[in-house]
Amino acid sequence: MAKGAGLGAWVDDDFAHAHQIVYVPARGGFDALGNPFLPDSSEIEEVSEALAEFVISKFPDAEAIIAGSFNQKTREYFESHNVAVFTELSGSVLELVEKIRAGAQA
Repeated sequence: MAKGAGLGAWVDDDFAHAHQIVYVPARGGFDALGNPFLPDSSEIEEVSEALAEFVISKFPDAEAIIAGSFNQKTREYFESHNVAVFTELSGSVLELVEKIRAGAQA
């Protein structure tokens, strides 16, 4: 989850308020989608759940997700879909993906 639509974009502080979903597949490259629930800040828990379902529907092969924070229900949703949840408060998408991949291989 990022503040912009590229590999150099910074991680967003909060999953539900992220501006972009940046997907980085193992094969390389990336895809980016805007957060379709961003304008709606009425019920943050409902927005977070809907966004989590959207992410899984668009990127069913995702193995991990990174954002500054997640609510517990959203964290559990991703984990139930075998998506590892990482909380990072700073760094670019590329830096964080490389960091997680290096840790997974260590």
